[in-house]
Amino acid sequence: MRLFKMDRTSPRCCFFCICVFAVLVNKACLQVTVEGKVRGSAVLPCSSIDSHLKQEDITVYWRHNSSLNVYDIFEGKGSVEKQDPAYKNRAESFPNEYMKGNFSLKLNNLQYNDAGKYVCYITKAHQNPSTQLLVTDEGSHGAATRAERTVSFLILFHTLLYI
Repeated sequence: MRLFKMDRTSPRCCFFCICVFAVLVNKACLQVTVEGKVRGSAVLPCSSIDSHLKQEDITVYWRHNSSLNVYDIFEGKGSVEKQDPAYKNRAESFPNEYMKGNFSLKLNNLQYNDAGKYVCYITKAHQNPSTQLLVTDEGSHGAATRAERTVSFLILFHTLLYI
C-alpha cells in the first residue's frame, strides 16, 4: 500500500532531493585542506561551536588516517601518553585557546608520510571536523607532491617502453 505518490515532479520528491543535496554539501564542506612543506610545519584547524566549555569537559582526540594517535586533550590538558612514536616532539596544541573552543594542532618537522586525513574528535560536542594534509617539497611553490611525481615518472617510463 502506497501512502503517497512520489515521482520526479512531486513537491515531496523535490524537497527530499534538496535535503539530500544540502546534507551532502554540508558534509563535503566539513573537510579542510592544508598544505605544508617537508621539514616545515602546518596548523590543522579544529574548533567547536560550543562556547560554554568547562575545562573538565574538554576531551579531544586527534587521529591520522583513522588510527594513528597524534595528540589527545583530556580535561583541558594536552596528553602525549598514548601518542604514536612518529609524532613524538612534533605535535603541539594551543592550551590558551581551549576555553574558546579552539583545539587546532600544529605539526612540526613535516615528513612525506604525514600526508593524509586528520580527524579531530571533540567528544562532548559530538563533532568530528577533518583536515586533509598535503606535504610538498621544501623548495616547491605549488608543485607536485612526491606521490604525484612518482606516478608521473611511472607513466613516462611505461610510455617510453612502448616507443
